[in-house]
Order: sequence, then C-alpha cells, then structure tokens
Amino acid sequence: MGSANRKASKAQQTSRRCGRGLTCANCRARKVRCEGSQPTCKTCEVYHDECRYDKAPPISQVIAMAKRLQEAEDVIAELRAKVDTTSPSSLQINITPQDGHLHNALDGTGTPSTPYIPISGSEFLPEDQTGDTAVHTTSKVSTAADLSVDEHGEIQYYGPTSAVHDPPQIDLPVPQALSSHPNVFTRADARSALAAQARESAIWEEFALGNASLQTGIPRQVLAKLLHLHWTWVSPMFMWVYRPAFIRDMAIGGRYYSEFLLTVICAHAAKYQDGNCAEFLLARVRRLLGTAIQQPSSIPTVQALLQLSARELASGSISQAWVYSGIAFRMASDLGLQHSVPDIKGLGPVDLEIRTRLFWSCFFWDKATSLYAGRLPAVTELLHHRTLDQLDGSTELEVWTPYHGDSLNLTKLSNDQYPLHKSYTVSCFANSCKLAIIINDVIIQLYSRRSRTVAEASLIEIKPRLALWRAQSPAHLRYDPSTLPAICPPPHIISQNLLYFTTVILAHRPFWSIPTYYQMCIEASQSIEKLVLLLESTFGLENITYLMGYCIYTGASAILEDATSSGHGSSHPILRTFLRALNAGMKRCPLLERSLNIIVKRLNRIPVQPSLLLGNHSQADDIVPTYPWIPAFPYVDPAISIDFNMNPYLKSGNMNSMAVLDCYPEIQMDTSEMVCPL
Repeated sequence: MGSANRKASKAQQTSRRCGRGLTCANCRARKVRCEGSQPTCKTCEVYHDECRYDKAPPISQVIAMAKRLQEAEDVIAELRAKVDTTSPSSLQINITPQDGHLHNALDGTGTPSTPYIPISGSEFLPEDQTGDTAVHTTSKVSTAADLSVDEHGEIQYYGPTSAVHDPPQIDLPVPQALSSHPNVFTRADARSALAAQARESAIWEEFALGNASLQTGIPRQVLAKLLHLHWTWVSPMFMWVYRPAFIRDMAIGGRYYSEFLLTVICAHAAKYQDGNCAEFLLARVRRLLGTAIQQPSSIPTVQALLQLSARELASGSISQAWVYSGIAFRMASDLGLQHSVPDIKGLGPVDLEIRTRLFWSCFFWDKATSLYAGRLPAVTELLHHRTLDQLDGSTELEVWTPYHGDSLNLTKLSNDQYPLHKSYTVSCFANSCKLAIIINDVIIQLYSRRSRTVAEASLIEIKPRLALWRAQSPAHLRYDPSTLPAICPPPHIISQNLLYFTTVILAHRPFWSIPTYYQMCIEASQSIEKLVLLLESTFGLENITYLMGYCIYTGASAILEDATSSGHGSSHPILRTFLRALNAGMKRCPLLERSLNIIVKRLNRIPVQPSLLLGNHSQADDIVPTYPWIPAFPYVDPAISIDFNMNPYLKSGNMNSMAVLDCYPEIQMDTSEMVCPL
C-alpha cells in the first residue's frame, strides 16, 4: 500500500514537472509562470485568452534537416576537391576592354589630376604578362608596413607619422580566419577560389535564410523577398556587399555578416513595397546602430552605414546621410581598405575581393553624395583602376529578373513577359567607378570654391578622357539614345548611361556662353530624356533612384533656358518629361521634391540679364541674387530657404572656406578671355 502511494505521488510530481516545462505563448509574452495545463492554462482562463502552445518541430523534420545539412556538406567538400582541376578561364568573366589592353594614365578613366594619393602597391601586372606568376608586384613603398592587426583580429591602417603604430615584424600575427591563406597567390588560384565561393554560397542560401529568420524574427518569406529586392534593384549600382561571402557568413555567423547589416539591407529594400515594414525595420536599425558604431571598425559596419546613408538620402535626410557616409569612410580608412593589395600577409582571394569592392563602393558613393550636397569629395585616396578589371566576374552573366514569384512585379509588363537579360553587374560597377574618377575631376577642377578661377584648359583635359571612357565602355553597357531597344535593360545599366550624359552637362556648364558647349549640353539633355522615356515604358517612374533623379534634374538645368526663352515654359516637351519623372519619383524618393520645387520656381521667375551677374552689382550685399539658371547642386540653392542658418556659427568666416561647391560656375567665367574651340 505504501509502495503504491509512493509511486502515485512520484508520478504526480513528474506530471507537474512536465507541465511546468510547457509555457504557452500568452504567458511567455507576459513573462509570467505558466503551469502548463492543457488545453488551457490557469492564467489564460483568468484573462479569457485563447491558450496556444508553440509546438516543437516533429522529429521527422529534424531528421530531414540534418540529412539536408549532411548532403550540403558533402557537396561542398566535393566542390572544394574539384577546385584544383577546374579550368580558370571558365570561372572568370573578362570585363576588360575588347582589345585586352590595359591603359595608362590617360585612358578612359585617366589618372586624376586632383590631389589624390595613388597607392603604388596596387599596380598589378597585365593579364598577358602574369600567367601563374604572383598577382602582385613589388611596390615602391610597402603598404603592408602601415597595417596592423588589433586585439580583435581586424586589420587597421596607421600612417608613418602615427604614434600608436609599431611596424610589424616579418611574422605579422593575423586573424585566425585568415591565417590559413597563403601570402602570395596566383591570379588563376584567385579566380578558382572566388568561383568556388560563389558556388558554395548558392548551397548555403537556404540555410542562411532560416538562420537569419530565427535570429531577427523576420519571417522567412519576407526576408527572401527583401533580399531579392536588394540584389536586383539596390546592389548592382554600388555593389556594397559581396554576396557569396555574406550568404556564407549569414549561415554560419562569420565575420562578413552582422544583424545590423542584414537589417539595413532589408530596410533599404523595403521602400520598394507598400506597407509599414520599412518603418519597423528602420526602428530596429537605429537601435542596432548605437551598438555597432561603439564597436571596433568592421567591414559589415562600413557596408551597413553606406546603405543607411543611401536610405536616408533618398528620404530627404541630408544631414544624417552625410554623417553616416562620413563615419563609413573613416572606418574604411581605419581598416586600410585603400591599401587592399595582395602582398598583405593573411589576406586570401575572398578577403581581397571584399576589401577592393568595398573601397570602390566608398569611392563611388562619395562622388554621388558630393554631387547632390554640393560638397567636396571626402575619399581622397585611390586604388589603381586596374583593380576594377580584376574583380570576381563569376556572377556577371547571371540572369537579371524583376520578378520574385507571383508576389513581386516592378515592371509594366505582366509576369514573365520581361525577356531574359544578363545582369552584367560586375562590368557595370567597374565601368561606373572609372566614370566616377572623371566626375571627381569635374567637381574639383570646375566647381570647387577653393579655386575661383575656372580655366578652359581643365575642360580641354577632361573632354578626351570622357569621350574615351564612352568609346571603351563595353558594348553591352553602352546605349545610343538614337537607337534604343523596345524594352528597357536593367535599371543599373540605364543609370550608368544617364550618369554619363549628366557628366557631359556638368563638364560644359561653366562654359554655356560658348555656343558649341551650350549645344552639347542641350544634346545631352535630349539624350537623358530618351533614356527616361525608355525607363518609363518598361518600369515606370515610381521607383527611380536618387542618382537617376539627380541626372534628370541636371538634364532639366540644361534645357530650362531654352524652355523659358521659347515661351513654352513647363509645356516644353523635354522639360515636361523631366517634371513628370521627378513628380512620380517622389513617392519612393522624397528627396526629389526639393529638386522639383527648384525647377518650378525658376519657371515662374522673370529671368535676369546675365550682364547684371557678370558685371558690377549695384544691389545691396544682403539681397539674394536671382540667377537665370538653376543650381548645379540642388541642396545648396541660395534662393530656397534651408533648414538652418550657419551665419551665427561662422561669424567672420564664410561658406566659401568650407567644402561647399559653386552651384553657379558660369558666373565666374570671363567670356571675353575664352576662345571658342574649332
């Protein structure tokens, strides 16, 4: 009898322990103890709530997932075993010019004549001279001597005047994640390793999505859709993130992934769909931001800050965008990205690829923000442009699609009606960065307030470089406005063509008084309109990016005088296209509202004779001049009130002493001293 009572008591205690092991969803949310009774616990009875228990996955699902993981590991091991026997030529897409020639200082990019600091250690041997020799050559000044590895295993850069840098000895300690890589690798080895990494990432993607969904709480389907939007619409232009390494480390928690970076990617991509998902993600981004910038510099943080800068810029938060990009540039310099050369001990092909891409992303984004804000570029060091021709091209020929199942269609075409089109993301990014080098020289030589004298010699030097860049652009990226296809290519390709014609206008704008140069600006504006109409016919204008919007604004600046002098005003056909595009783009890119307002105000204003601006001023100094043109950089338009007044802080100083560009360069020209070219 006693034994039976003891057994019953023990069974009852066990039952109570098992019950307390279960917690319903409501009690977990309230953070109260749940006694685990079913079908309804006591707490839910009191609150009259529906009691729900989160069920653990069935053992069959666990076994199936384990089996898939084992299969994936077997495939990865097999791929790694085949790397040495794979033909390198099939793994790399050649994105160099068709003649295979690597040009010198005055090629399509041109060595900038502005105060850049070229990194000699990044000069690589031409493809036809390397074979299986080492990728790097001996540099005149060893950049590796200026790099250190901190206590967190991150590479950092300190210059020769630093008081905290002890030049490394021969055996520089390297992070454990990098220590397995040899110090010198051949170009063929690098190509094989990068191609294998790309194939691995495709296998890891499903596991990565599941892992990230559990970590962030974002539903798997939503996460997959937002990442597709990022890789399709956001990433191709600036290539902030190297996808294979990011996907791999998202699955295993590696060094090239962070929750902050993933959340920023999703928040940026969420602007392409309706709903409050973007606001929810941005609130989480701001919570993670404080922690991220308090940590040592890291590549995921730089990538996240650059994209957060882009997101804030598109929404019209100029100051935040400028600050976030500034922090990113500082972190990139702290990590020594400007010294991303193969002779750094411990850097493998994947690490070098990530660092090189991220440096050029910083360089390109710096020029994009400088154009709108009207400020001098912040990234003043430059890798050799040949590093762009050596980027991993294994994803170059992937198919670009604007669809994501049945849940996403950002075209005017019905599902699956958009023709198959290769992405050409790598060659497009490399070519855009080469154009950014020329844009930098246009900004500094023709618009910088540090030198008020605008010399026509600067334009004469820039013009052939710009023409050569256009001529040497790959045929699949170059679209002639007079012979456009019926269906628009991917937006990042159109953006590059828009940016080229915008650069033509910016380069010639200071010399509008010369009829030949003014006509070139008009023709460039007409070309921009044709590209915008092509974009509208396929994708609409609701999803244009900030950079597209700036190109449209610049096109309007060239055609505005013709529209007003002809009496057409806003009914001018080309100007009407630009106004419609900016108005439609404000939905996703509120920043464009300011650009639209500037154009509209100029249309409603009586033009002022240029002689009043070029000659002596009889007006009082405190009167804001009324220019007959719209500013080259819409953020610094003096005719529109801005949100802050710097005068109390500058006191005896002035804005000219700061990094502000001249938004009316034509006023500085003395037309009597210029000679019209033949």
